[in-house]
Amino acid sequence: MADERIVSTKLEQIEQYHGELKEKQQTLSRDEFLRDTTEQRAVERMFENAIQASSDLAQHIATQDFDFDGTTAKGAVQTLHREGVVDEETATTLVAAVGFRNVLAHQYGHVDHAEVYETLQTGLTVYDSFSRQVARWFRDGG
Repeated sequence: MADERIVSTKLEQIEQYHGELKEKQQTLSRDEFLRDTTEQRAVERMFENAIQASSDLAQHIATQDFDFDGTTAKGAVQTLHREGVVDEETATTLVAAVGFRNVLAHQYGHVDHAEVYETLQTGLTVYDSFSRQVARWFRDGG
């Protein structure tokens, strides 16, 4: 059974990082982002944190409740979808976000700052959706 403290802590972290990203979404222009290396690094780190907290939570639930072997974050998210914790759209988007995090964190290939800005503008709803669905699942008894 998933540990309530871990679930609660991870949900709080996701909410915090999502809020930070929303603030940047609302206040940071594309031109400012593209020319300011400090802003680029800050936003990229916020994405890494939000995605990591989400994947940590997915792995915790998948391993504790669904006998997932814990090998990959993407596999944990897919397990949560298969078990009805999250819907297909959320799972698909979060799996893509894990790949995005890998590019940001490990510099697999070139980081396209225009793509990062576009994701900032259009790709934040997954964190709210994921959190709501996991919280509902947990509240309803898992």
